[in-house]
Amino acid sequence: MYEFLATAIRDAAPLLWVALGGLLAYRVGVFNLGLEGLMAIAAFTAVAAAKATGSIALTLLITAAVTVAVSIVYWLCITILKGDVIIVGIGLSTVGLALTVFMLNVFYGSQATANAPVALPAPIPSTVRGGPMQIMAGMSILVWILPFVALIVWVVLRRTQAGLVMNAVGEFPFAARSAGQSPTVVRFWAIAAGGVLIAMGGAELSLGGLDSFSQDMTAGRGFLAFSALIFGGGTVWGVVGACAFFGVANALGILAQVQGWSLPTEFLLAIPYILTILAVTVAAYIAKRAGGNIATFAELRD
Repeated sequence: MYEFLATAIRDAAPLLWVALGGLLAYRVGVFNLGLEGLMAIAAFTAVAAAKATGSIALTLLITAAVTVAVSIVYWLCITILKGDVIIVGIGLSTVGLALTVFMLNVFYGSQATANAPVALPAPIPSTVRGGPMQIMAGMSILVWILPFVALIVWVVLRRTQAGLVMNAVGEFPFAARSAGQSPTVVRFWAIAAGGVLIAMGGAELSLGGLDSFSQDMTAGRGFLAFSALIFGGGTVWGVVGACAFFGVANALGILAQVQGWSLPTEFLLAIPYILTILAVTVAAYIAKRAGGNIATFAELRD
């Protein structure tokens, strides 16, 4: 049971970091479908920076800087250049996945994996066995601070003027402009801040346990994080619950393989994604029946 919970938490942590980053963009009216590409870029950058510097602090700083820079390029494409939000996001994911594979070959030869010489620090050593402490054994510092980060994001969105402005830009961009707020500028800061959170998610994925980067390492996790936004109704605690659900679903798939359930391997591997599709479908149906709406894209299309 402890191992199952540990697996669920370890799988949910990078998803939640990325989903919170996507949530900031969502609240200002941007559906960031580039989360997959940004997560891949962050994961690769973390390993490359770790190999180059040997310092975790510098690694996280460089990873954040690179991911924010790419996020700003995304912002430029959808605001200044008036690109379609969905198409640009999908393009970013495609380019991000391809670029990381290309850079992996350029910097580290034809090998499929690049190993990092350092890893994220873990408050509880992975050698701890037995009892509830085993659940958090080996978890990196980024997993430990994640609940506080989620709380901070909630406070910013629900209890500060900045959050009020972000919600106004996402729901009523023309009204926000008439009140003296620039939707373009607000989106810039929201997408840039989200880039920092996404960077931590990528770093957690590559340095939080595996200490390496390999081709297609994200394996659709960025799209799962985006699904968490929909499943969670665009709220912080809804996103937290959705990511926890996806973590449990993935842990269930792993448990099924380990215990040798008499099911096809392909089905066992697909369990997390099947549950994700069902959950998002049900959430969308409930929201539609309740008369809910999503952030408008009118400001980005004019």
